[in-house]
Amino acid sequence: MTEGHAVDTISGAAAGPPASSPPPTPRALIVSQYVKSVAFAVPAAPGVHAAPKVLPVLTLDLDVDARQMDGSPTLFEVALTLRCRGNAAPAGQAPPAPVIFEADIAYASLVSLHDATPATLEALLLIEVPAMIFPAARNMLADLTREAGFAPVLMQPVDFSALYRARR
Repeated sequence: MTEGHAVDTISGAAAGPPASSPPPTPRALIVSQYVKSVAFAVPAAPGVHAAPKVLPVLTLDLDVDARQMDGSPTLFEVALTLRCRGNAAPAGQAPPAPVIFEADIAYASLVSLHDATPATLEALLLIEVPAMIFPAARNMLADLTREAGFAPVLMQPVDFSALYRARR
C-alpha cells in the first residue's frame, strides 16, 4: 500500500456524498424481544395422554398489534399473537370434537424506527417487524406443544405483506 492511495481515499471521503444522494432507507431496529404472555391448557389431561395418539386437527389464528411507546416518537411495541387449538376431530361435527390443547402466545418486540415517514410507518410495524420476530414465536409454539407431550406444531412461514394487504 502506498501513502498516495490513502490520501486519495481520505480526501475523496471528505468531499461528502454527492448532492443527489437518495433519501435514507427507513428501518426498524429491534431493541428487545420478549414473551408478553403465554397460556397453554390441556383440558382433558391426563386422560388425553392415556388414549392412543392421534394427530390433532389444528386451528391457528395470528394477529399483529403495534403501539407507540409514551414519550418517544420513534419507539414502538409490536406484538405478534399466535392462538392454536388442537381438536380430536374436524370442527363442525356433532357432537363437537374435544379440545386436546389450547395455546395462546403473545410475543413482542420493542423497536426503534429510523428514517420512517408516515407512508412507511405501517409497513415497517405491521410487515417488517412481525417477519423478524415470527421465527421466535413459531419456535415457542413448537416447544410448548412438544413439552406438553404432543407432536410439535410446525408453522409454515407467514407472508405478512399479503396478510397486511388482505386486511386493508
